[in-house]
Amino acid sequence: MSQMQEENCELIENFCRDLLYGRRFSENTVKAYRADLYRFNNWQHSESILDGFTLNELRGFLRHEASRELDSKSLAREVSSLRTFGNWMLETERLPSNPAKLIAMPKTPARLPGFLSVREVQQVIDSYDVSSILGIRNRAIVDLLYGAGLRASESVSVLLAGLNLQTREIQVIGKGNRERIVPLPELTCRSLQSWIDSRSELAVDSTADPGTVFISIHGRKLDPRDIRRIVACGVKKAARAAGASPHTFRHSFATHLLDNGADLRAVQDMLGHATLSTTQVYTHLTMERLRKTYRKAHPRGKE
Repeated sequence: MSQMQEENCELIENFCRDLLYGRRFSENTVKAYRADLYRFNNWQHSESILDGFTLNELRGFLRHEASRELDSKSLAREVSSLRTFGNWMLETERLPSNPAKLIAMPKTPARLPGFLSVREVQQVIDSYDVSSILGIRNRAIVDLLYGAGLRASESVSVLLAGLNLQTREIQVIGKGNRERIVPLPELTCRSLQSWIDSRSELAVDSTADPGTVFISIHGRKLDPRDIRRIVACGVKKAARAAGASPHTFRHSFATHLLDNGADLRAVQDMLGHATLSTTQVYTHLTMERLRKTYRKAHPRGKE
């Protein structure tokens, strides 16, 4: 590898470190952005990625990516990667402008999130064997995903200090390091209390206790992959919930709130969405369910 290529790689790695530790981007997002930028670096025709970061090169790279038959969602993410990288180089005075801003974002088809019925959610929650300490923990995790609408990454970072079972509230740090307080239903509080009462059996070394609500069998902090495995285990035992992921419980949380008349902005606050438009996808989901019910039940629904 030439010295210039080493400098290009170091530039990309500095950018990724800033996203991860400075701007609190998720690990998955940073991983995807890193891969996109390395592909661009390997494709562009200049030795220096700074010299190659031009509008013509960026458009040529995206045409090349489109020729690989990537879907519009993947192409849109690549544009986002390049725009964010260009903004960072502009902010750090490595470039005088960001040509990636001039590239139009590919249109992606709107995709409604999947969700479970109340009965299906309960079937998954009830699938965990609470005669074991891990079963108690796993049930509490899924109960919290649904009861508070948390992301998997948020559930592993919730602190004991941020959980108040007396007032039924939990403090959550979400995307962009934004903090929110989410109310908890009584049933979720019961599951959490059962876990908290047993947690000390795993946290035997108080000096190594991460202070998070959920910990592993070895007393360490869980990561989102652990949450996905825990959910997959419950879903496997609950046939009606086949294919559900941790995020499915978040979608179900929002959908059930709106179905029962919750205010859209209140749901936005509980989900931690930065914009109302992100939350509005659930209103489309609810309306589609209403349309199906209408077509099925109304005398003129099939006309």
